[in-house]
Amino acid sequence: MKKFVTLLGLAMVASTGITYAQFSTYAQDALRFSQTNFGSSARFKGLGNAQTSLGGDISSIGGNPAGLGMFTRSEFSFTPEFNSVSSNANYFGQGTKSSKDKLNLNQAGVVWYNPVIRPKGADLNQGVISFVWGIGYNRNNDFTGNYSFGGKNPNNSFGDFAAENATNFGQTHSQFTNGSLRKMAYDNFLINETGNTGTFTSATSSKNNLQNYNQVRYGSTSEFNFAGAMNISNQFYLGASIGFVNVRYGYDSQFTESGTITSTPQQLPTDPKVGDAYTLSYRQSQSVRGNGVNGRLGLIYKPINEVRIGVTYQTPTWMHMEDVTSEVLDTRYTSANTSYTNVQNNYVFQYNLRNPSKTSLGASVILGGSALLTADVDYVNYAGIKLSNAADYYAPEEINNNNMDVKDFYTHAFNYRVGAEYKIDPSFTIRAGYGINGTPYKDDKDNLSQTKYFSGGLGYKINQYYIDLAYQRVQTNQTFSPYTFNNQSLDPVATAKVDRNNVFLTFGVRF
Repeated sequence: MKKFVTLLGLAMVASTGITYAQFSTYAQDALRFSQTNFGSSARFKGLGNAQTSLGGDISSIGGNPAGLGMFTRSEFSFTPEFNSVSSNANYFGQGTKSSKDKLNLNQAGVVWYNPVIRPKGADLNQGVISFVWGIGYNRNNDFTGNYSFGGKNPNNSFGDFAAENATNFGQTHSQFTNGSLRKMAYDNFLINETGNTGTFTSATSSKNNLQNYNQVRYGSTSEFNFAGAMNISNQFYLGASIGFVNVRYGYDSQFTESGTITSTPQQLPTDPKVGDAYTLSYRQSQSVRGNGVNGRLGLIYKPINEVRIGVTYQTPTWMHMEDVTSEVLDTRYTSANTSYTNVQNNYVFQYNLRNPSKTSLGASVILGGSALLTADVDYVNYAGIKLSNAADYYAPEEINNNNMDVKDFYTHAFNYRVGAEYKIDPSFTIRAGYGINGTPYKDDKDNLSQTKYFSGGLGYKINQYYIDLAYQRVQTNQTFSPYTFNNQSLDPVATAKVDRNNVFLTFGVRF
């Protein structure tokens, strides 16, 4: 299991009064992998992904499978995307900008339309009219990001944090576990023990140390879906799907600090002396891999041709996860021209994860034959996240601690999406959408951790071919802490505005 203190395993969204020290690392990751969006065509992206009641789009394979029942022809499409993430952070009055760009495949799929053969003279608008099958790929979450901040910390140092961390374990330095953060900090002369008591103090200056942090993230949550639907009397559409989920997430980070030594036992002439300048580098990496399965049931009801009502139930996602983490601490003392580096240690932990179910309700209306309005709401209970022991990794205390954190800090949330579409002529369409993902945190009474989505798009079709273009902007406010204390008021905090600017382009053909 993970035996060290993670500096920035998670970028907490907004300032919710919840600190990193209060969270177990796997509970953080479990939430990350539970907050998924719909990988979809550029048409649905332009509509703010308000798709539950719409149907007739290949995105229904990974959304409301009942929407497949509205197809009257077979179809193939794929959607590449350009993803640009920018961060503007402030740390003790100093601003830092960072960004990262990437090209991805957001969606691809194929649909087969199978009309029911009727006897001659039968009513073609009653009973089961058609069956439709689909296979699709969706990228439901993107973890790409580059986050940096830096400045002079007037309050405390990494040494203060490491000393408190070592004292919390109640061990003398001779009892430290090799590879642990407390062992590395002691071997790097960043902390001193008072006698042989298990109490530690910082060996470094605590005021106005220059600190910098950078973290580069990568990975995604994606699904392969197999779906089927039926059209009953052009009024009821029923569908079901099974999804095979793949999670890939990781980060590489580096925290640096420059300061001076204020106390040292100096047992050897080469040991750091009081007044020596130092620069430390604490590097961490995490790599998470997981696979799972879920299912969806969907219904769309069309009471009249201009109105549609849809509902989707997505089962919990049952997953098996493997987490590999590593860390290394390096400290260079400039006056003595000496450095101390610990051997990098890898920690492997496996666990099972059950992500919460999701229920979606949507409605849409066609106005005047040219305009479309659509709206969705989701209900997700993040307190329903549950971790359990994997077959080969039995760690009941670790699992129980994480499950307690889930219950203590997470709650249910509602997500809202609205969209509008206007057909200028039979070939050209314009779209706009807006969405809010609700906060998953109990203590976020001001909804500061909501995620907001703005989107717009264009569509053009000619004969059996179509092209859709969409732009989506995702805005969040995030806070970062390079390390944390028992007293959270001492935590150094960077605030950041993070924007994701995505462009989606769908190419499709009906046959």
